[in-house]
This record gives sequence, C-alpha cells and structure tokens, in this order.
Amino acid sequence: MPTTTLTFSSGDTVGLVVRGKNSPSHEPGVMEQHADCILADGSPIGFFGDVGAGPASGGSAGSGPSVGLNMKGVVYDYPLFKIHRPYYIDLAEAKKYLVKSTVLLITVTKTQASLFKDYWDRLKTKPDSFYLLGYNCSTRASDAFIYAGILTGGIPGLDTPNNLYKQLITSFTKTASYSGFVGFVAKSGGGYDVLVET
Repeated sequence: MPTTTLTFSSGDTVGLVVRGKNSPSHEPGVMEQHADCILADGSPIGFFGDVGAGPASGGSAGSGPSVGLNMKGVVYDYPLFKIHRPYYIDLAEAKKYLVKSTVLLITVTKTQASLFKDYWDRLKTKPDSFYLLGYNCSTRASDAFIYAGILTGGIPGLDTPNNLYKQLITSFTKTASYSGFVGFVAKSGGGYDVLVET
C-alpha cells in the first residue's frame, strides 16, 4: 500500500494524531479515540493515565481505562510509547493490531513550536492527574496548543480528540491531514520522520 513520509525539518510544523480516526471525515466513538501530539522535530508525545504495569489506557485506541478517575498522569515520549503502546509508533505493529490514525499537521511560527515543546516538557516533570472526562489526553493536547498561542480557547463541547481535530481544522488554513497506519522512524541527526500507510 502507498506510504507517505512526513518530514520535520523546518521547525515550524506541529501535529495532532487522533488514534482510531480512520479518515478526516470519520467520527469515532468517544471510547474509540485517543489524542497524541507531534513536536516540531517529529517526536511523538502524549498524555495517559498510569494504571501500573502494562498498557496504561485501555484498548488500542481509547484514551483511558475503565475506571478513568483521578489516576496518576504520565507523559509518553518515544521510549515509553515503545514499551506501552508500540502500535502507536511502530508501523508494523499498527498494521498487526489494525490501529489506524489521522495525523493533522499545522504550520505555526517557530516560537509557537518551541512553546509547544516547552508545555510538554513541563507536563512531563509534573503530569498531574488523569480523568477520562476532562483532564484527559485531548485536554492536555488542547492545553499545549493554547500554551503555545496556536489556539485561544478550549475544545468546543466534550474534550475528545476528534473535537480538538475539528477545532484545529476550522481555525487554520495551513493544515494537512493524512490517515492510515502510522509509524515514527528516528533520524540519524535527531528527531523523527512520520510514515503513514493508507
């Protein structure tokens, strides 16, 4: 199947990944989606509820376990994704487990891209709690866009990854969406390329 390689070299592009969203027009169920972000160097980053050993947030695409209340939050970078959510960063694993995602790329200023990373760096050191309804994966992703000055307000309606996706799409003209199986490939000079196989 065709594979698109998304490169991050200009320092002015960040992204949102909606897990469980099979196409730009697909409306996944509330429990069938999860939000991660992409930093300006292509690095994956996301917020999860830590329920101890093993997967930290329910099913292959859902954003929280069945309890979903006042869990310890944790920020996943590539190494943690590799341990707990390999099908979110490894193309072969995504295909094996049939985990499709939609990647939304947004052109921003380099200052905004730097602030976007700064938000996630700060959250990593003090991740606070995870709640399934509010203060979840999409809430934190939204907060990152607001902190960076990319968005000016929170997610309209429920805090879901798909609602954040739709908010970003309607707020910006310089966006591009790619849907399919997603993988991140480390570059020798640092950062990652993102592969999307349709």
